Amino acid sequence: MEVLYKTTVEYCKTREQFGTAIGKFQVLQHRMVDMFMEYEQCKSLLYMATMKFEEGSQDAKKAISGLKYQVGKAGKYIGQQAVQLHGGMGVTDELNVGHYFKRLTTVGTIFGNTDYHLKNIQAFK
Repeated sequence: MEVLYKTTVEYCKTREQFGTAIGKFQVLQHRMVDMFMEYEQCKSLLYMATMKFEEGSQDAKKAISGLKYQVGKAGKYIGQQAVQLHGGMGVTDELNVGHYFKRLTTVGTIFGNTDYHLKNIQAFK
Protein backbone atom coordinates (compact mmCIF):
# COMPACT_ATOMS: atom_id res chain seq x y z
CA MET A 1 0.00 0.00 0.00
CA GLU A 2 2.79 2.39 0.88
CA VAL A 3 4.53 1.81 -2.45
CA LEU A 4 1.31 2.42 -4.37
CA TYR A 5 0.62 5.60 -2.43
CA LYS A 6 4.13 7.02 -2.80
CA THR A 7 4.40 6.03 -6.47
CA THR A 8 1.06 7.68 -7.20
CA VAL A 9 1.96 10.91 -5.41
CA GLU A 10 5.28 11.10 -7.25
CA TYR A 11 3.58 10.40 -10.58
CA CYS A 12 0.98 13.12 -9.96
CA LYS A 13 3.75 15.61 -9.18
CA THR A 14 5.44 14.97 -12.54
CA ARG A 15 2.59 14.15 -14.94
CA GLU A 16 1.42 17.27 -16.73
CA GLN A 17 -1.98 17.91 -18.26
CA PHE A 18 -3.33 21.25 -19.50
CA GLY A 19 0.08 22.80 -18.83
CA THR A 20 0.22 21.94 -15.12
CA ALA A 21 1.07 18.95 -12.94
CA ILE A 22 -2.04 16.86 -12.26
CA GLY A 23 -1.06 16.79 -8.59
CA LYS A 24 -2.10 20.44 -8.36
CA PHE A 25 -5.74 19.60 -9.15
CA GLN A 26 -7.68 19.70 -5.89
CA VAL A 27 -9.88 16.72 -6.73
CA LEU A 28 -6.82 14.53 -7.23
CA GLN A 29 -5.24 15.88 -4.05
CA HIS A 30 -8.34 14.75 -2.15
CA ARG A 31 -8.00 11.27 -3.63
CA MET A 32 -4.36 11.07 -2.57
CA VAL A 33 -5.24 12.24 0.95
CA ASP A 34 -7.92 9.53 1.16
CA MET A 35 -5.32 6.96 0.04
CA PHE A 36 -2.96 8.19 2.76
CA MET A 37 -5.64 8.00 5.47
CA GLU A 38 -6.58 4.43 4.52
CA TYR A 39 -2.92 3.41 4.64
CA GLU A 40 -2.36 5.10 8.01
CA GLN A 41 -5.44 3.40 9.48
CA CYS A 42 -3.96 0.05 8.48
CA LYS A 43 -0.66 0.90 10.17
CA SER A 44 -2.43 1.99 13.36
CA LEU A 45 -4.51 -1.17 13.47
CA LEU A 46 -1.38 -3.24 12.84
CA TYR A 47 0.34 -1.69 15.85
CA MET A 48 -2.74 -2.19 18.03
CA ALA A 49 -3.24 -5.81 16.94
CA THR A 50 0.45 -6.57 17.51
CA MET A 51 0.35 -5.10 21.02
CA LYS A 52 -2.80 -7.02 21.94
CA PHE A 53 -1.34 -10.27 20.57
CA GLU A 54 1.95 -9.83 22.46
CA GLU A 55 0.05 -9.05 25.68
CA GLY A 56 -1.99 -12.21 25.27
CA SER A 57 -5.15 -10.13 25.39
CA GLN A 58 -8.53 -11.74 24.84
CA ASP A 59 -9.24 -9.00 22.30
CA ALA A 60 -6.31 -10.06 20.09
CA LYS A 61 -8.45 -12.12 17.70
CA LYS A 62 -10.93 -9.29 17.34
CA ALA A 63 -8.11 -6.81 16.69
CA ILE A 64 -6.54 -9.09 14.08
CA SER A 65 -9.89 -9.52 12.32
CA GLY A 66 -10.32 -5.74 12.39
CA LEU A 67 -6.88 -5.32 10.87
CA LYS A 68 -7.57 -7.89 8.17
CA TYR A 69 -10.88 -6.21 7.34
CA GLN A 70 -9.22 -2.80 7.06
CA VAL A 71 -6.33 -4.16 4.97
CA GLY A 72 -8.78 -5.73 2.53
CA LYS A 73 -10.89 -2.58 2.28
CA ALA A 74 -7.96 -0.17 2.11
CA GLY A 75 -5.96 -2.34 -0.27
CA LYS A 76 -8.79 -2.39 -2.74
CA TYR A 77 -9.34 1.36 -2.48
CA ILE A 78 -5.68 2.33 -2.68
CA GLY A 79 -5.07 -0.04 -5.59
CA GLN A 80 -8.06 1.23 -7.54
CA GLN A 81 -7.11 4.86 -6.98
CA ALA A 82 -3.49 4.23 -7.98
CA VAL A 83 -4.59 2.59 -11.23
CA GLN A 84 -7.06 5.40 -11.95
CA LEU A 85 -4.57 8.18 -11.25
CA HIS A 86 -1.96 6.53 -13.46
CA GLY A 87 -4.47 6.22 -16.28
CA GLY A 88 -3.89 3.45 -18.81
CA MET A 89 -0.30 3.05 -17.61
CA GLY A 90 -1.61 1.77 -14.28
CA VAL A 91 -2.48 -1.62 -15.72
CA THR A 92 0.58 -2.16 -17.89
CA ASP A 93 3.55 -4.32 -16.98
CA GLU A 94 5.85 -1.35 -17.51
CA LEU A 95 4.89 0.15 -14.14
CA ASN A 96 4.77 -1.69 -10.83
CA VAL A 97 1.34 -0.23 -10.00
CA GLY A 98 -0.62 -3.03 -11.69
CA HIS A 99 1.59 -5.66 -10.08
CA TYR A 100 1.08 -4.26 -6.58
CA PHE A 101 -2.66 -3.95 -7.15
CA LYS A 102 -2.83 -7.63 -8.12
CA ARG A 103 -0.86 -8.53 -4.99
CA LEU A 104 -3.16 -6.46 -2.77
CA THR A 105 -6.18 -8.13 -4.34
CA THR A 106 -4.71 -11.54 -3.54
CA VAL A 107 -3.77 -10.52 0.01
CA GLY A 108 -7.38 -9.41 0.49
CA THR A 109 -8.59 -13.00 0.09
CA ILE A 110 -5.88 -14.90 1.99
CA PHE A 111 -7.03 -16.09 5.44
CA GLY A 112 -10.55 -14.82 4.79
CA ASN A 113 -11.89 -11.86 2.86
CA THR A 114 -13.42 -8.67 4.26
CA ASP A 115 -16.88 -10.23 4.62
CA TYR A 116 -15.49 -13.13 6.64
CA HIS A 117 -13.61 -10.85 9.03
CA LEU A 118 -16.52 -8.43 9.37
CA LYS A 119 -18.67 -11.37 10.52
CA ASN A 120 -15.88 -12.36 12.94
CA ILE A 121 -15.83 -8.86 14.42
CA GLN A 122 -19.60 -8.90 14.84
CA ALA A 123 -19.44 -12.31 16.51
CA PHE A 124 -17.01 -11.02 19.16
CA LYS A 125 -19.49 -8.46 20.52
